[in-house]
Amino acid sequence: MTIFPKTENQASMGLFEQEFKGELDPKMSLEKYRHVAFVLSVLQNSTTVLVDLKTKAKYVYHGGLSLYVGLAEEKTGSPQGSAAIDNIPQIIHPDDLRTRHLMELRLFHFLKDKTLKERLDYHIILVARVLNKDKQYIPVELKIFYASSTDSIQLILYQYSFSTNTERLPTPIIINSSNGSILSNNSFNTQKILTKREIQILKEIEVGRASKEISRHLFISKNTVDRHRQNIMTKLRVKSAIEACHIAKMMGII
Repeated sequence: MTIFPKTENQASMGLFEQEFKGELDPKMSLEKYRHVAFVLSVLQNSTTVLVDLKTKAKYVYHGGLSLYVGLAEEKTGSPQGSAAIDNIPQIIHPDDLRTRHLMELRLFHFLKDKTLKERLDYHIILVARVLNKDKQYIPVELKIFYASSTDSIQLILYQYSFSTNTERLPTPIIINSSNGSILSNNSFNTQKILTKREIQILKEIEVGRASKEISRHLFISKNTVDRHRQNIMTKLRVKSAIEACHIAKMMGII
């Protein structure tokens, strides 16, 4: 059973809520990334999705994979010919969509402490099961790249390609493409994602306490509890406190 029934907006929730004060570096402009997404759809027959978190616009490029799984009837013909609707989350296996969410969350918080230049070195690689036109799951390799403005992560590029992994799903990884190293779980300080108070409140939520009960138990106001609850959901990019508990347990926060 998936804990993410609404997948369309789930993947980028929280990222959309950043403060975008700076502009993209000219070397990483939107138009250049649109061209990259288009070229990948041509050279590797990929389905590529470029998301501009600042404007909330999506640019979808259809390659051979899109035709095979029924997402499109023809390939995208130019960088300007992208579609605006991303339907691929709807055909990803729920468990793999959850894995994508967890990996994105890890990378997003990991990159916060990196320089603008260093952020370009890291990307996610995982294999997800995707429904084809015959309603059968096939393995698809997904790579996720982040691009930054001066103060935030502004662009996300998703590249879905045919995968040769047919027997079992390999472990998803975050790789440093500048040296080929794979980040270990020890690279992520998940305890820094939430404050001590937020972790305390989340543990109270996990055992089933409502806001009023938590406020009495911790000697704080209900408004303070509700504010922390909202901050927790924003940081973990979920839409309910129950989902936040699931994610936090998977990441070892609680």
